[in-house]
Amino acid sequence: MRKKIENSEALPLLPDGVKPEQVLKKIHSVEGKTAEFITNWAGSMTFVYFHVVWFAIWFVVNDRQLANKYFRPFDPFPYGLLTMIVSLEAIFLSTFILINQNRQALVDTYRELEEQEEEKEEDQEQEELSEDVEDIQQDLDDIKNAIAFIQQKVNSLEGTTPSSPKK
Repeated sequence: MRKKIENSEALPLLPDGVKPEQVLKKIHSVEGKTAEFITNWAGSMTFVYFHVVWFAIWFVVNDRQLANKYFRPFDPFPYGLLTMIVSLEAIFLSTFILINQNRQALVDTYRELEEQEEEKEEDQEQEELSEDVEDIQQDLDDIKNAIAFIQQKVNSLEGTTPSSPKK
C-alpha cells in the first residue's frame, strides 16, 4: 500500500515513515481550512446569486443612458474593470480549488496510512496469537508426553510389584 501512495502523482510527495498524525496536522492547517471554506462557498448557489446581483448592479450603474441622468459611469462598456476583476477572481478561485484538491489528496493519504498502520497492528497481533497457539500446542505435547511417561512407569510398577495375598 505504501508503494501505491508514493507512486501516485496526485498525492504530495511524502517521505518514508510519515505518521498519520503528521498528515492530519497538515490537513487541518489554516490555509487548508481557508481554501476549503472558499471552495465550498464558490460552489454554492449563494455565490451564483451574489454574482447575478453584482453584475446586474454593475451594468445598471455603468449604463450610459441611465448614468447620464443620475451619475457618471465609472466603468463604461466594454467593462474593462469588471473583466479584470472577474479574471482575477477566476484565477484565485481555480487556485483555491487546486489547494482543496491537494487537501483532499492528503485526507485520502491519511486514511491509507491509518489503514496501513491498522493492518500492521493486525498482522503483529496475528503473529502473536500464532506464537501463543504454538506455545500452547508445545505445552500440550509436553503434557501428553509426561502422561505417556507416567503411564509407562505405572504399567512397569504394576508388573513388578508383588501381588497382594488373595483370599
